[in-house]
Order: sequence, then structure tokens, then C-alpha cells
Amino acid sequence: MSVTSNKPAWVGHARRRTLERLLAVALLALAAALAWSAGHAGASPPAACQAMSAAQASLRQGIAATRMGPMGYYRFGHGSPLVLITGYRATLSEWNAAFLDALARHHEVIVVDNPGVGRSRIEPVPDTMAGMSEAISGAIDTLRLGKVDVLGWSMGGMVAQQLALDHPDQVGSLVLMATTPPGNEAVPASPAVEAVLSGGSPSPFESIMGVLFPPDARTHAMQCFRAEMFKPSDYGKVGVDERVADAQSRAMSAWWRDGEAARALDRLAAPTLVIMGDRDDVLSPRNASVLVRRLPHATLLVVADGGHALMYQDPQGVARGITRFLAAHP
Repeated sequence: MSVTSNKPAWVGHARRRTLERLLAVALLALAAALAWSAGHAGASPPAACQAMSAAQASLRQGIAATRMGPMGYYRFGHGSPLVLITGYRATLSEWNAAFLDALARHHEVIVVDNPGVGRSRIEPVPDTMAGMSEAISGAIDTLRLGKVDVLGWSMGGMVAQQLALDHPDQVGSLVLMATTPPGNEAVPASPAVEAVLSGGSPSPFESIMGVLFPPDARTHAMQCFRAEMFKPSDYGKVGVDERVADAQSRAMSAWWRDGEAARALDRLAAPTLVIMGDRDDVLSPRNASVLVRRLPHATLLVVADGGHALMYQDPQGVARGITRFLAAHP
């Protein structure tokens, strides 16, 4: 893992419609891959898999009665509060358990389900980043967390950016992991990735693993997804219905057309850690370069050999990079 601070010159311009289609398919592929693994993994995962801690397994889900409606969450650990926002068509169980354990050694970790998912029963389901960020803002208010650090992965990174723009009083520092900027500067996936994600492969799960992870991480991902997910005992089997997925898709499509939000990034005051895997085949590393160029207080963290779900590849190392950054920006 290597760290580079501020403003690389490498910037690309996206074909917006292609990006919208490819990213939606790609993130759906990630959700499908996780769901597939949950249904097909063996009863006894390899010993190398990093299971959830006993403390996490005994957690109880909380419900924040926000101004928009109930928001489901789990809260654990010690230290300054860190709110985690997950991605497209994902539940809070998609977080890697060892990654959360490592963060919880230094922070009070609050993981929330996006509106419309699990017990986050916001109606109507927001179909803009502003609407989703308002739901997160309401949870922060209701839980009386004060000013928090916010970590967003993939679509959650888009929500986190909007939250920091709309509610700077609630956001101390930002961590943006494997995500994109708003506007038309994001970079689309390659034609080779598009071919895999189109579903034409005779072995779709293996092919999707090959897109989400570099070759040296693929075997572990195939064996360990289920064992390494965050699964509190009372969370149950939670899915994301098509109505919610459609709302999230509309929010992402609008995000990539949002020139106002793109221009506002230049004024975002929160110190920001932008994390990219240098082998992310879902969202090009160039997206991180655009974010670092546009954000005035940004640091770039490059995860060597990291794919899109990089917190599954190196949960301890990625968490260590995050906690060091947040400690330097209290």
C-alpha cells in the first residue's frame, strides 16, 4: 500500500451514458456475487477466512427515528464516531467484518442501511443523492453524534460527498473508497469489463470475481465471501427490492449529470482521504485522480493490487490507512 498526497495530473473525461450503464451493471454484479456466495458457500469455510468477532456477533440492531423515518444501524467500538455508508443495491452486511473490527479499535463505528433497505424504512425512497444524504443526516442528528467522520464505499461515496456539501457542520473528515466524482469527468469501464458484465460468460460467478478482484485475490474471494461478511445475529436475511434499486439507479444517473455538485467540490472544506485500488476494473483508478484534483484538502491512498472490493483483500491494511488519516485530521 502506498500513499500519495494531493493533485495527480492524470485526469480523464467520461462518456457519461456508458458510465451510467456500466457502473449500474457492475455494482449490481457485486451485489449478485455476494448473494450468490451466501447461497452457495460451503458450511465450513477455509481456516484462512477472517470471521466476525464474537463481540460483533452479539450486537443488537438499533433504529433511529429520524425526521424522514426510521433508519436501521449497528453501533460498536470506542473512539470518535465514524459513519459508514454502503453501495448500490447493498445491505450493511456487505461490509467486511474484519475491516469493521479494525476500525472499531480506534473509532465508534456506526454502520447504516441506505433508505429503503432493511429497517431503514424511509418512504418514499429517495431517488437523489441529496435525498439519501438527508436520511443519513437525520440519523446523525437523531443519534446525537455531533460532527462525525464519514466513510462511503462506491455509491456510498457519492452519498458521502453530497452529505459533506449539504451539511458541512456534520462532517469532520471524509473517506471516499472506490467511488466517482459528480459531473462528467468520471471514467467508464473498459470494453473487456463490459463484455464480462454483460452476462455472456459460461461461468458468470467466476468471471465476475475476475472483474471484482485481481487474479491473486480471486481464490480467497470465491471461498471466503460468506464467512467474512458482517452478519450480526439479529440482522436476518435482508434484500434490496427492485423499487429501491431503481431509485438508487436514478440517483446515480443524476449524479453523473450534476455539474453543480462537481463545481461545489472545489469548495468542500472537509479533509478527504480518497482510496483507490490500482487494479479496480469496475471503477477506473482515474476517478480517484479526478476527485483528488478537484477536492482542495484531499490525500490519495493507493492500495497496491486492489480491486473494487478492496476492503475484502486487505481489511487490516485499508483500515490502518484510514485510522492514520483520521488521527492526523481530528
